[in-house]
Amino acid sequence: MSIAIIHYPVYDKNGDIVATSVTNLEIHDIARTCMTFGLDLCYIVTPLPKQRVITEKLIHHWTDGYGSRYNPARAEALKKVVIKAGVDDMVAHCQGDPIIVGTSSKERPGKSVSYRELQALIKKETRPLLLLFGTGWGLSSEVVERCERMLMPIRGKGDYNHLSLRVALGIILDRLFGERGGHNE
Repeated sequence: MSIAIIHYPVYDKNGDIVATSVTNLEIHDIARTCMTFGLDLCYIVTPLPKQRVITEKLIHHWTDGYGSRYNPARAEALKKVVIKAGVDDMVAHCQGDPIIVGTSSKERPGKSVSYRELQALIKKETRPLLLLFGTGWGLSSEVVERCERMLMPIRGKGDYNHLSLRVALGIILDRLFGERGGHNE
């Protein structure tokens, strides 16, 4: 299974489609989380050439440069990160025809899948699974339409539901692959 961090096309707080910034902290934290839960790859999708160049230089520093000797464990984690310019490029890079599952803070009737249902799908399916995470204010409707399923949102207490990407990613991967995974529907 692989995940993708989508920086475009995503919504901003006004509902406009934008490209969001890739951050250094995001790259490190997401790579380490993927390594912890045994994921195959982590795609970072951004159409912005300068962001791709900066991200690739940072990854190179940690996988082949001084960083690889300074912190070999981080180097192994960052080897799982692949940068792509667009969603089509990312899907084409996947081996086989992936099952695309999106995440959202909103429930998507007709497409929603629980954590237990997704765990069962992961176990029985022979096609690779690709789990998409949107930055900003979430995946655009164009990306959601490409998803075969949408994972049920994380629910806290109250109506506020806008977790940081890194926190949501950790919760979701723990529910899917952690020792007590699937305890929440």
